[in-house]
Amino acid sequence: MLTRTLIRSSSATVMFFLLAGFVALLLNDSLTSFVTRGYGPDALGKAAMALPFAAAACAGSAAWEAARLKRGRVFDQAPVRGRLGIALSLLLPVWLMGLAGMGVALVISSTAVDAVPPLSHLGMIIAFALLLAANVLGGYLLGSALPALAAAPLGLVAGFFLMAFPASWESSWPRQLVAGGFGSCCSVGSVISPKAVWVAVIFAAALCAAALALIHRASLPTAVLALVLVAASAAVVIPLARPLGYNPVVARDTSELVCNAQGEPRICLWPESADDTTVIRQTRTYAGRMKEAGLPVPARLTQNRSPKPGETAFGINANPRPEDLAANLANAVLPPVPACARATGKFAGYPARAPLMAWLMSIASQSPPQPGRFTPDEAALAQKVLQQPRETQLAWYERNRQALTACDQPPRLDPTGAAQ
Repeated sequence: MLTRTLIRSSSATVMFFLLAGFVALLLNDSLTSFVTRGYGPDALGKAAMALPFAAAACAGSAAWEAARLKRGRVFDQAPVRGRLGIALSLLLPVWLMGLAGMGVALVISSTAVDAVPPLSHLGMIIAFALLLAANVLGGYLLGSALPALAAAPLGLVAGFFLMAFPASWESSWPRQLVAGGFGSCCSVGSVISPKAVWVAVIFAAALCAAALALIHRASLPTAVLALVLVAASAAVVIPLARPLGYNPVVARDTSELVCNAQGEPRICLWPESADDTTVIRQTRTYAGRMKEAGLPVPARLTQNRSPKPGETAFGINANPRPEDLAANLANAVLPPVPACARATGKFAGYPARAPLMAWLMSIASQSPPQPGRFTPDEAALAQKVLQQPRETQLAWYERNRQALTACDQPPRLDPTGAAQ
């Protein structure tokens, strides 16, 4: 069959425009919201949201193509080519349609991120391609067994269900089999776990091999072989998938951190944040005001999630505003949630954290607490403390800061009794 005839007659041609329109119009907000500017892996993570829809389109279109072959009784006419050759010639446009739909999603997310996916995350694209191929081949098998009017809609529903719903299950490992955790990639300090990529690639490749065997020859021995292939792959990937949890990401290589030592405190940021000189300048301004108020400020701040000894973690949101930097610095100054609170769920000092944050942010920014960030009572308490003498404020801060380091020490939020 001529290529132009194949493209004109394939259901994938019409399906591509439907898929592309759906991705561009209805998924646009999901693909472009809350992105990390300049960080290429984030574009792949956002594009992964379109995978269930592309897979559904592939399965439905492949089922329709298989039903067309069956309705035309092609295999009853002693064709020169084998079953597999005929099927693949019709399924290639379907697979390319799914890849093109994912390409539309990737272009949209890359434009929003303003960066292209790096070669280090090429495995995610390979996983996308193999999972789409598995849905194409599975849809073809479905269409070979059912009439077209039933197979195509069922392929659409089954493709979407099998790709999207595992992410909503209580167990975390099923989502890794279908790349359901790829959407967690990637904040600026993380990259996709290589194990998560291997899990999706191995499982999808096994599904493709099993489906190809069944398409080539539908017999009981072939069905047993296909079942063995899928079971063997599951036995390999499930132990890898279980420890990954819900978000299969790992820490980024710390050698990529950019440290600015010209000034205090020393600040180490990822390249995407380090390019914004306002972040460093504003953070040091806030740190200087805290020091003038008599507060201890960490000597070294790092954007690394696992700080080294002598460093303090300093989180930065995408496109941070000045008030965000003040909040991040205040959070770095306060002690972390103690281990006993995580183990027991009891934390008597927790009510002190928000008023302390409001007070610290007010000192750093030299402005009143923001009503939208704190409750009226928390903001009023911070304002009341700011009206006290310096010694009273520091005593109030230290007393309640100590309460945050233990689980059974209640706070004392009345500033008038803090110095007693």
